[in-house]
Amino acid sequence: MIQELTELLEEEKLSCVPVLIFANKQDLLTAAPASEIAEGLNLHTIRDRVWQIQSCSALTGEGIQDMSQCCEDWSVLFCGHIFPHCHMASK
Repeated sequence: MIQELTELLEEEKLSCVPVLIFANKQDLLTAAPASEIAEGLNLHTIRDRVWQIQSCSALTGEGIQDMSQCCEDWSVLFCGHIFPHCHMASK
């Protein structure tokens, strides 16, 4: 998975795209915490873009509202500035 993430981060077309990772299945006792996943993916080395990882559970709904709010905040922040052709830029 690290290789795939690295390849995506190196894509020139995606150079300004923020990274949002859902650490799903947190309702399971065997789930790795978001901090452990972030460490395993070396997210701390990403310096050229905004990133966030959030614990969540699609089953229980835990963390979903937080991530929804993050997506909304980021779309307002980035559309029109980094992504001038974003459909939200005119709103």
